[in-house]
Amino acid sequence: MKRFSLWIVAIIATTPLYAQNGIEGVLAEIEANNTTLKALKKSAEAQKRENHAENALADPEVGYNRLWGSPGTIGNRTDVSASQEFDFPTITGAKTSVARRKDDMVDWQYKAERAAILLEAKKAVIDVIYYNKYLAELERRLSHANAIHSAQKRSLEAGASNQLEYNNVSLNLSQIVTDMKKAGAERQALMAQLARLNGGQPLKVTETEYSLPDLPADFDSWYMQVAAAHPSVGFAESQTEMSRKQLSAARQSALPSFSLGYMSEKTMGEQFQGVTVGLSVPLWSSGRRIKQAKRENEAANAMREDTKEQIRGVLNERYTRARGLMTAAEETKKALAKADNSQLLTKALKAGEISIVEYLVGLSYYYDAIDNMLTIECDCQKACAELTDFLL
Repeated sequence: MKRFSLWIVAIIATTPLYAQNGIEGVLAEIEANNTTLKALKKSAEAQKRENHAENALADPEVGYNRLWGSPGTIGNRTDVSASQEFDFPTITGAKTSVARRKDDMVDWQYKAERAAILLEAKKAVIDVIYYNKYLAELERRLSHANAIHSAQKRSLEAGASNQLEYNNVSLNLSQIVTDMKKAGAERQALMAQLARLNGGQPLKVTETEYSLPDLPADFDSWYMQVAAAHPSVGFAESQTEMSRKQLSAARQSALPSFSLGYMSEKTMGEQFQGVTVGLSVPLWSSGRRIKQAKRENEAANAMREDTKEQIRGVLNERYTRARGLMTAAEETKKALAKADNSQLLTKALKAGEISIVEYLVGLSYYYDAIDNMLTIECDCQKACAELTDFLL
């Protein structure tokens, strides 16, 4: 049993090293090394370039005509032309504004995906800390169970106890060993998950305590302060502004575009050359574009209001759950501090006031309460992380 105990300690102590300070340090390392985030950054940069590429000038047009005359006495004709189409500056400005709003939407989308990855990492770290704490508790139980097992074995050999009592003690010890193996395996799986999120680089998490969650006292005032930072709200706001700019651009598109160029015409003994100016009037298409832009703007406004309402509701649900779990965790800790019967049970057993079975049953109640407290504490931490994931 002692060999197994040392193996459990080794799992935590020899986990591959990586420099960090608590949860925030782990998240900073993951943000720097996560391959998905690196790919998303490159994708965002490419999308922004594409947004502005659509606003480039139209390609210049070059023409060349070689015409053979008939009858041959009139000679041949050669035409050369080059022209460039331009939009009015107001149209170009409107298109640029649309592209910038699209850039904002790309940034908000990246923030949403970043928050999801960091939340996954933070919840995994919270679970690792839970198992660190749980394994430390099991280590204490194992040491105590080993001592009781050894004492019961000596008592059995001396004829002061029976086989049934010894078997109960052995089963209790075996259950603790099983719990330690299971907890150790779960912790190893979580460390593998963190290494995956960290771009394949191992991390070390040895903390056994959480920092106290900092929940806002009033949800409504807190939400008013942080709502604009939520990626879904920011994306909806940018989308609404983008649709408004698109409507402006659609109205500007009713203005004609013009082209400026050079043309040369050469025939036998004669040559003409000079400047050409063209004008394109969007008589048929601009009306449809404006109507479509209006519909899209109305839809974006409606989506923005719905998004705000949905996000507020989701965060309110998470706040209520986190607040409830925090209260439960505090009350459970207080109850444990007042109802620690472990020493009383040990004294009663040594004094012969209770049997070994009664001792084990009483101890199991206390252990169950500790396990429940550790679980509630972990759930509370994850609930708080879900509430503020977009602020990471």
